[in-house]
Amino acid sequence: MRVPYSWLMEYLKADVDPEKLGHVLTMGGLEVEEIRDFTSEDGKFNDQILITSATSNRGDLLSMIGVARHAAALLRAEWQMPSINMGLLGEPVGGGVDARADNLHIELADADADACPRYSGLVVDGVSVGDSPDWMAHRLEAAGMRPIANLVDCTNYVMLELGQPLHGFDYNLLQGGHIIVRLATEGEQILTLDKQWRVMTSRDLLITDPAGPAAIAGVMGGADTEMTWKTKKVLLESAHFDATTIRKTSLRLGLSSEASYRFERIVDPAGTLRALARVAGLIIETAGGGVEGNAVDACAREFAPLRVPLRPEKCNAVLGTDIAPSDMARSLEALGCEVEETNAEAFAVAVPTFRPDVEREIDLIEEVAIVTGYENIPTTVPGKLTQSGRLTSAQRFERRARQALRSAGLNESISYSMISPKDLDRMGYPQDAPERNMLPLASPMIAEQSHMRSTLLPSMLQAAEYNQHQRVEAVRLYEVANVFIPRAEGALPHEQLRAAGIIMGPYWSSRWNMPEQALLPDFFTIKGILEQLVAALGVQGVSYRATAHPACHPGQCAAVQLGDEQIGIIGKVSAAVCDAYDLANEAFVFEINLRALLDAACAYATYRQVPRFPAALRDIAIVVDDTPRNTCAALTSAIQEAGGEQLSSVEVFDLYADASRLGEGKKQLAFSLSFRTPQGTLTDEQVDELVDGIVSHLRTTMGAELRS
Repeated sequence: MRVPYSWLMEYLKADVDPEKLGHVLTMGGLEVEEIRDFTSEDGKFNDQILITSATSNRGDLLSMIGVARHAAALLRAEWQMPSINMGLLGEPVGGGVDARADNLHIELADADADACPRYSGLVVDGVSVGDSPDWMAHRLEAAGMRPIANLVDCTNYVMLELGQPLHGFDYNLLQGGHIIVRLATEGEQILTLDKQWRVMTSRDLLITDPAGPAAIAGVMGGADTEMTWKTKKVLLESAHFDATTIRKTSLRLGLSSEASYRFERIVDPAGTLRALARVAGLIIETAGGGVEGNAVDACAREFAPLRVPLRPEKCNAVLGTDIAPSDMARSLEALGCEVEETNAEAFAVAVPTFRPDVEREIDLIEEVAIVTGYENIPTTVPGKLTQSGRLTSAQRFERRARQALRSAGLNESISYSMISPKDLDRMGYPQDAPERNMLPLASPMIAEQSHMRSTLLPSMLQAAEYNQHQRVEAVRLYEVANVFIPRAEGALPHEQLRAAGIIMGPYWSSRWNMPEQALLPDFFTIKGILEQLVAALGVQGVSYRATAHPACHPGQCAAVQLGDEQIGIIGKVSAAVCDAYDLANEAFVFEINLRALLDAACAYATYRQVPRFPAALRDIAIVVDDTPRNTCAALTSAIQEAGGEQLSSVEVFDLYADASRLGEGKKQLAFSLSFRTPQGTLTDEQVDELVDGIVSHLRTTMGAELRS
């Protein structure tokens, strides 16, 4: 908001320059972003402008009076309202949701007290439309509004001055002087002041007469009833509209105005008549004419100040201060509150209707702190701290998991939790895939983010696609986030913590003396990253078995098993999916149920004494049938079982398959075995006996043969 300094000082009785005023307001919660010099277009007016920014719950600071009142409280100064002749309203005619006078009938149709609980109107006749006086035009121009003509300028002037948006209708263009405030019918249309046809929904609020729409409530007037240079008789509107209703209409139509901006932040419901009297006086002053009849005030409910208790002892305990109760009362009264001492321990504070953001005792405490000045509140250390906050075991393990993935060379990615079913189409998921059971959003902002994701893989592929389009050759990313699995209707979805990663392009950071092919990752690179994660968490019982996945290349995909439960997959992204995501290089991915890993994680490693005696090493090559049963993991497990405690380690180092040498359907795996015992150095005879036992066990259980 643009606040002209000279205009503001008409209401603020304080000797303060713009720089100091800007500092005080900023410290008090109204940020002054900048102070600018201003000169009017005709060169006759110079001023300084405070560019302010109020939070969305402080609609009271969107007016000159609101800023003056707030500044006066902070400066411990006085302020004043402009001169308003309330007698211009006559004896306002009430009567609930249907109020009428001789020349004006206001009806709150459908008794919609939520959308429009109050609507006040006044008729001014005999006006003469012309240019506004210089003082008004200059102030409007300084505040960022273009002067148009006296009638419109008067309504804009009062909106900026008092914070109450107003609208003027050409009375003679309204049917029978009858205003009806109602919700629109679905598909109803109105031609607005910008000469655009707007299509309304049943959730939008309209100002109408018996013939049809005359304005979109709180947003923009209608072209059929606008004031022109021929207007002689004006109906002035001053209303209170529901902030949510106005905001939804404004957003849906993409139509924002100074009025809607204020209504969205809540306008004082008790200020409608005061604003009517002020604008009527200005119109009579600048355009002539006079008030015809009494003001009409249709009101669906009363707007009494909210009464909130405040305990001075509690206030000082929260702020760490020793403020006297009388000073607290003065601070609140300076902001417009009425303070009554109900007993020795508490106040009853009547919060004015222009401060709907103050609802609880803690809100009042904040106001006391603001007026006292945060810079005047001493720094204190809370006493009686019995313990400090610590991470839970799950949080510690999650941090360890993230560190392990970073140590493997991956960079963390943070993506949106929403995807589209089209992402699953690009990945080749069949229609009956469990991942297609996603939770739809009620009102998605864009079609590409219409559902809560059930898998992290689309986000990984999208990130790789984006990086490639930015000419990033090496992509090494991971993400730790929740997926959302729908439950029974009406129940919240199950949120499962998962980890996913993708590598594409050169994996090693240095190319020195390495062939191009050696730089590229493969299936075992991504498997090694996952094994590093599992090892960092100290999880036992993780194994891998061949499987198929819609997004992965056949023969290069494995299921990650924790015991008998499948907790994830790793694999090479298929060529079809790479084409769908426009990936030029081979990509490898993993996705696991991280929560399952964290639940099985071990906090501490078991200490094992460093062996005193050297190990005895043996290499064996085993020939077995090339079947799903005879996997490397199965053979390793069988070797460990037969080797017993004296077999300290077993590692596979070669896989060979040649039908001409081994026979059809055969494969050879070579293992490096390490034997040792704490009792002493093993002899060759002892080691040979252990190896013979292992080979015999493999021959019996898996049909393996030793290849010499």
